[in-house]
Amino acid sequence: MGCGGVGQCIAQDLAKSNLVSKLLLADINLKGAESVKQRTGSDKIEIRKTDASNPKEVAKIAKQVDILVNGVAPVFNLRILEGCLKGGSNYIDMASTWEYLGIPSSYKSYDEEPELESLGNHMEIQSEIWKAAGQLALMDMGIEPGASDLFAKRAADRMESVDYVKIRDGDNGVLEGYEFATLFSPEAMLEEVLVDPIYWENGKWRRSRALEVSEIYDFPPPVGRLKVYRTEHEETELIPLFLGKPVKKVDFMIGIDEKFINYVSMLKKLGLTKSEPIDVKGVKVAPLDVIVATMPRPDSIGSTLRGTTIALAEVGGKMKGKNVVIKTWIGVTHEESYRLTGHNATSYTTAMPLAVVVEMFARGEIKATGVRAPEEAIDPVKFCEHLTAKGIPVHENITPL
Repeated sequence: MGCGGVGQCIAQDLAKSNLVSKLLLADINLKGAESVKQRTGSDKIEIRKTDASNPKEVAKIAKQVDILVNGVAPVFNLRILEGCLKGGSNYIDMASTWEYLGIPSSYKSYDEEPELESLGNHMEIQSEIWKAAGQLALMDMGIEPGASDLFAKRAADRMESVDYVKIRDGDNGVLEGYEFATLFSPEAMLEEVLVDPIYWENGKWRRSRALEVSEIYDFPPPVGRLKVYRTEHEETELIPLFLGKPVKKVDFMIGIDEKFINYVSMLKKLGLTKSEPIDVKGVKVAPLDVIVATMPRPDSIGSTLRGTTIALAEVGGKMKGKNVVIKTWIGVTHEESYRLTGHNATSYTTAMPLAVVVEMFARGEIKATGVRAPEEAIDPVKFCEHLTAKGIPVHENITPL
């Protein structure tokens, strides 16, 4: 459901899978779905115009499938979940809304300390409903969050104790011909850089101000040293709860172009990043919607992008009584991704973990029901093996301290 850049990459891969007998592509805009049908030529594919904001329409789709992959903006998650529960299908997404996580919207501000203990309680309440129905709702299973959580879990499972988990996203890509663009959903990226981010430290969730905390991180070649910024991401809420052992610190940082930050800062000063509608000559318009509408679609810029994206989890702790750091990562070039899929590496690497998990579900390798985080439902070792088998090698480096 939802055939933007990520949805198209998922669909293209699953169309080739002998574990998939039917692939139903549902969207309100059929351009992406038709592109997949044309590119693959697969007779497994059916296309259906569907409004993801309408649970009744979602339920009609859910009745026809074993598992529904949510590829639309997280703002629709709750409605799609409602439709899946009514329609009887399993569910998987790649990101969460604040409401879905059970976090009161008032905690979006740095001025209040976040009280995210409600996350676990909220998930447990929802999980019981899905368990009773015998259905699985797997949340946050893209590359970050998702694969990043499983990279951290695979490392932590071999340790006696864990000091910290760092999730780092680095990209040395050069985008030609665009002044202001993102490599994935503009709405999601703008939210990440505008919200005061959460991090975990010494048994508590805390906040720093948006784009206030940065560091120079040394990524594996060819990305190398890159300035990364702490931004809002689900790993910092999930890993402390589901890693399987206590952890002292968890945070997420991503490389962001300085020019992009300057643009966002100026837009914020002008009041153009607000999501509340304002009156413009008798028409109610959200300023942020106007900004997003002027930005290019991520699925339209793959041919102009050069460089490599890396998703990495760094876990520090004790293994066999010695202090070690385990780094786990994948690295994919935008050029290779475009050759394979017609999309950039950000879309491709976000999509492939979902394709892997759908196939794991089809093989019967996922037995969980209820609302689950990746760390709870997915075997991280098998996941990494399957991802590598799809042509995205999972690299690991263990360094003694």
